[in-house]
Amino acid sequence: MNDKEAIDLLEKQLVALEKAGKIIPGDRQFFYVGEYDLALEGVYVAHRRHPGVLENAEVQALVDDFGMDTAEFDK
Repeated sequence: MNDKEAIDLLEKQLVALEKAGKIIPGDRQFFYVGEYDLALEGVYVAHRRHPGVLENAEVQALVDDFGMDTAEFDK
C-alpha cells in the first residue's frame, strides 16, 4: 500500500474507535501532527483491548506496512 492509502486506513481506524468510544486520548493528536507511528501504536493497543471494534485484517495490514514491532504490546 502507498503512503496515502496507509494514512487513510489509519484515519479510518481512528474514526471507528472514536465512534465506539474506545479511542485512547492523544491518538488523534499524534495523527494530526504527522506522528503516524505513534497513532498506530494507540490503534493497535485499543484493538487489543477492545477486540471486535476494528477489522483484524486492516490493523494487521497497517502493522505490516509500518513495519511495527508489536512484541511489547502483545505481552
